[in-house]
Amino acid sequence: MHHGNLKHRLVKELNSYEKEHVAQQERIDKLVAAGEDAHTVRKQREVLEETTVMIPDCKNRIAVAKDELQRLVAEILASAAEAAESEEIIAAQEVIRNAPVKL
Repeated sequence: MHHGNLKHRLVKELNSYEKEHVAQQERIDKLVAAGEDAHTVRKQREVLEETTVMIPDCKNRIAVAKDELQRLVAEILASAAEAAESEEIIAAQEVIRNAPVKL
């Protein structure tokens, strides 16, 4: 089961976009405060918008990965109850529990 790794990567990607969003907004605020020309500010706002668009996309991909992992775990447990003790199932359940709540 590699879905946990996928979800972990997606959460890291989401965190990266969220940090970039904050940093880019701060960059724009500084440019505006410094009286930079409108073209420069507009270009930086375009960069911010590109980052902003990626955040819901990442959240959606995390939700899809979580749902798929939950489905796979349920399917495995339905066909083999003894699998509940396997390291892979325990790890998968941990990944599901630790998924970001606010998606």
